This record gives sequence, C-alpha cells and structure tokens, in this order.
Amino acid sequence: MKAPLFRRWLRIAVLATALGSAALRADEAPAWRYTVKSGDNLINIAARYFARADQWPKVQKANNIADPNRILPGTVLRISPELLHKTPGEALLESVSGSVRWRMVDGDWQTAENGQQLVAGSALETLDDASALLRLADGSKIVLAPNTQLSLDALTLYAGGLMADTRMRLQRGQTTVGANPEQRENQHLRIETPSAQAVVRGTHFRLGADDEVTREETLGGLVGVSGAGKAVRVPAGSGTIARAGEAPIEPVPLLAAADVSGLPKRFEHLPMRFPLPALSGATSWQGEVAQDESFDRILLAKSARGEMLTLADLPNGDYVLRLRAVDGNGLQGFDAAHRFTVFARPFPPGINTPGDAATVRDARAKFAWTNVLDIERYRVQVARTSDFAELLYDETLSGEAWQTPEELPPGQLHWRAASIAADGKQGPWSVPATFIYKPGPGAVDVGRSALQIESETLNLKLPPPPDGLGYEAVVSSDKQLESPLGQASADDGQLELPRPGVGTYYLGVRLVDRADNTPGPFAVQKIEIPPSKLWLMLLLVPFGL
Repeated sequence: MKAPLFRRWLRIAVLATALGSAALRADEAPAWRYTVKSGDNLINIAARYFARADQWPKVQKANNIADPNRILPGTVLRISPELLHKTPGEALLESVSGSVRWRMVDGDWQTAENGQQLVAGSALETLDDASALLRLADGSKIVLAPNTQLSLDALTLYAGGLMADTRMRLQRGQTTVGANPEQRENQHLRIETPSAQAVVRGTHFRLGADDEVTREETLGGLVGVSGAGKAVRVPAGSGTIARAGEAPIEPVPLLAAADVSGLPKRFEHLPMRFPLPALSGATSWQGEVAQDESFDRILLAKSARGEMLTLADLPNGDYVLRLRAVDGNGLQGFDAAHRFTVFARPFPPGINTPGDAATVRDARAKFAWTNVLDIERYRVQVARTSDFAELLYDETLSGEAWQTPEELPPGQLHWRAASIAADGKQGPWSVPATFIYKPGPGAVDVGRSALQIESETLNLKLPPPPDGLGYEAVVSSDKQLESPLGQASADDGQLELPRPGVGTYYLGVRLVDRADNTPGPFAVQKIEIPPSKLWLMLLLVPFGL
C-alpha cells in the first residue's frame, strides 16, 4: 500500500543562505532576512517594503526591538513574507530541445518555445530525447532531463524583488539544479517530489523521482533530507535515497568520475557505441549528450548495463558525452565529459560485390554497391593497401556498378565507396572490403598436344597441368561447343573422349582451377574423323557371303 499523500511528497527547499540553520517546514514560508543599514528604522522599512505600512509593530515584537526608531546597523531582522508587498514572478524557459510542452492547471498541453515566460500554475514536460532549461530571476538554473514533468506551484516576488519564493513539484524524471549562483540573499527555491518529506539546502545538486523513490545527489553545498521522522545532512560528494514512508538512508559517497580517455572520438557509422570503462561499485551507467559542456540542452539520454553504451543517431557535428556511473542504490556519481565527432552523412552505400574475403577471377573486375536515397553520385576507390595509400583507382561515378577498364594486379586488394550529396559534399567511406584477385587459368597450348583417333575413342595427350589445375575437354559439332557430343576431365594430361561418327568436329580444351572450379578459356581445334577400317570391314561382310 502506498503511503498517504502527505507522506508521499518529498518537499525540497533550496536556500542560498544560512546553510547551518534549522530547516524550515515544507509548508512554511521562508522569512525575509533584512540587514539594517544606517538611517533605517522600523517605520521607514515598513513604508518601503510592506503591503501596509502600519504593520511594523509585528516586526518589532517578533525581533524584540526596544525602540523602533533606533536599531543598530548590521542587525538582521526576520520579517514574515505575509507583511511584504508581493508581486507575481515568472520563470524564463531559456531553451528547449526536442519535444517539450507546457500547460496551465487543467489546460491542454501546448508546444513550448524558446524564450517563453512561465507563470505560477503552469507545468512543463519533456518527452523522449528532449530537455528544457528554466532560468529564475536570481540566475538559478534548472535543467529538465528527458521524460521529466515539473509543476510551477508558486513564483512570488516580495519587497520589490529583494526576496523570491519559488516552489515546484518534480512529479517524475530528473533535474539538475544550480541554485542562486550569485549567492544573492533571500532567494528561496523549493522542489517537491512524491516520496517522503525533506528540506534541501545547497547550490548544485541532482534530484530524481518517481512515485516511490526520490534520489538526491549533492554536487556542491549541503543538503538536508528528512522522512519518517528522521533527517540526514548530505554534504557535497554524497547522496541519499528516500522511499515512501521510510527514513532516508545515511549519506553514501558518490561514485567517482570514470576514466573516459579511451572512448572513441569520431563516428562515421551509426549507431554509436561507447565501451564502458571499468569502475568499482558501478552497476549501470547514465549517459547524456549535449553540444557543449554546459549541458543546458540535453539532446540524448540513455542508460546502459553491461559493457557498451549505444546511441542510435545524431546529425553530423561535434558533441560532448556526459557519463556517470550508477551504484546499487541507483545514485548517480560524478560526471566525466568526453568530446566526440559524428560524421555519418550522407550515409555510405553498402558493399555488394566483391564482398569481404571474396575471390575475384574476372580479368576486369566488377564492383557493385547499394543505392542510397537521394544520392546520384558515388566515389569508389580500389587500393593495394588497407590504408588506401597506394590507390589503383579513384573514380566518381553515377549508378551503383562499375567495371575496371584494365586487369587488376593479382593478390590481396581493398575497395570502398562513399556517397556524394547534391551540394558536392562527400560523406564517410563505407567499411572497406578486402578481396583477392586471382586470375583465371590461362589458355592451353594446343601446340604441345597430341590427338590419337582410335576406333572408339579420341585420346588426347597434354603436358601435365600446373599444380592445382586440371584439364577439361569437349568435342562438339559446333565451334561454340554448345552441343557437346562427349566430354572428359583429367589432372594428368591424359583425356579420353568417345569417338563421334565420320565428319568435321571441334575439340575444345581448357584448364580448370580445382580449388573453386574456375575454368580458363577453351582452346578450340577443328578435327576430321575419318572412316574406321573396322567399320568398313563390317560393311563388306554381308556382301561377301
């Protein structure tokens, strides 16, 4: 069973002053701390800053002032905000990235825009791969990570802006808060989450929440978190979690920043894969991508387990990866920043033929690659070396196929292809393919052959073939050898074919590579088959009887 609503909301107040003082109740308005200056008295202070100038006796009583007209300069007065002149404030939506939307209470969601002013009662939501940066009047910066919803409950200015009371609810997701960077007095920021009760004081911290758990990581300053009647103080470099209806755990050290020096610095093919470094205590990782190290605009956010962080897609450009380890409590450690470049467009074509590890036997090799959408020109390179320093061909072509004009040199070769956009810009090279060009067997030297026409066979004698090669012979009635009357093969140069009838025939002989049965060209001879003496004798026998 979930805790009652009042116990399920983690109340957080970020205050710029009095870090060591007692925490305010979550529902208590912070007092205005006014430092008395020379010439000040309660009457003229009330005239300048109070909604009703006649309310100064309340301040006199609350602060034990004997004479309202004589107050020692430097005295700090605590003044209830209820007495002060107040005006509604605004929060500047300084930047949005991706799909970000906003609404008023009970209103419809609308698309959020850069530079938009948000008022109390509005809510802001980031969707997948989206982020938003809120800027308060005191310079406080609140960055909403993807899939985060934040409600602005109160944006109130007091005493002409000398005091601010900002109250928000982090309903789900994660924020990174840089509170009151100029350390201005009386600037109060409170954020509530649905888990427990707490008061937070600090300058730089992360806050993540869902329906059951709130996780807080203090990066700078001091944070106090309370729940179920217990409070803990979380110094910089530590974190805690608060579950609904339970006391927060004692602060634990955050995991150190990982060594990211060995991560890839350039990606020419998608998706992008970052090998995750080894770090003791890390159970998972959180990665975020932005265009600069401020991370005011988060372009991608991805968690990962195992050995690899994979990011699907980014446009060409320079980026920063912010990587942090996550411990067994789900607390995220310190950030490690890694710069990298994406150069993946226009996408390269896929290699078709010859594929990697293929053997090419044609004297003029044929190359083919896939069609890339909206690409009409390609660049193809063939080289002797894998670094393409010794080019054999470097061609810019239309279409998806090409044949070398000349025979390639035998041996191991390499080829790759790239797309060229309409503006003439070339994209990255494809993954190279390595192939072997092995010329097919040469022609048979028929001048060294001998043919014996026997009564029933044709006996062809050839020199022993080179190692790995054999012979094939075909006898046919046409010189194209398309209608074979007999055929034979041998690896020792001795071939026997059936003898055809009397007439003119064509004898074709070729070498064959036994490793892959690649044939060489036929050497074709015209032969005459004479009448057989045995055949003539058989014809005469009946007439002699």
